[in-house]
Amino acid sequence: MKNILTIIILTFLLTSCSNTDKPARTYLKDKNIYAINENGTEKQLTFNGTDSGPILIKDNGTVIFVRTESNGSTTRKKLMKVSIKDLVESVLTDQKPYIDWIEGSHDIFNIDSPTLSLDGKYVLFIVEKWATANELVKVDIKTGQWTELFTAESFEELGKEPYKGYFLAGQSDIEDRGRDIYFRLLNDSGRIIKKFGDEESMKEFRAVLK
Repeated sequence: MKNILTIIILTFLLTSCSNTDKPARTYLKDKNIYAINENGTEKQLTFNGTDSGPILIKDNGTVIFVRTESNGSTTRKKLMKVSIKDLVESVLTDQKPYIDWIEGSHDIFNIDSPTLSLDGKYVLFIVEKWATANELVKVDIKTGQWTELFTAESFEELGKEPYKGYFLAGQSDIEDRGRDIYFRLLNDSGRIIKKFGDEESMKEFRAVLK
């Protein structure tokens, strides 16, 4: 009986210690990023005071986030990674693989709506490209390699069949209303599967899927 009790106590202690290293979620405070572990303990991960958009990658104990850097009148963005265990930071990407048609630069000036892809391999976000439209891209979280998807001003990757992996997006385009935002269902190559009359119609479609 004594041996059984000892095993139970040791198992509890080991489990408690293990939970300390298991991040449950992240949050933002004063433009710095914090992690909360499964046992409720908190840990500050960044100290730069210019960070946002944390994405927790539980499998490898890292957080991907956006860092803003200002140089005079110019503000640039970087997609960064930080290790929860030792706080080591690294740059995932800080350059576009193309020159945009706005600033004529490889620098990243906006990273909007950074989101982890359904398969957990990429960060999806909207970035500048053309004078009339932004673009949805995905960046490999291991290599930093970019893949350009399609024009987008807003997006959501769907997680329910029969459209799992498809996107609801608002696109700047010229159609019957002239230059405006048009709401569509697209696949990852940008092919339009369905058009919606307005954003409300798209939201109703999404609600039915859920």
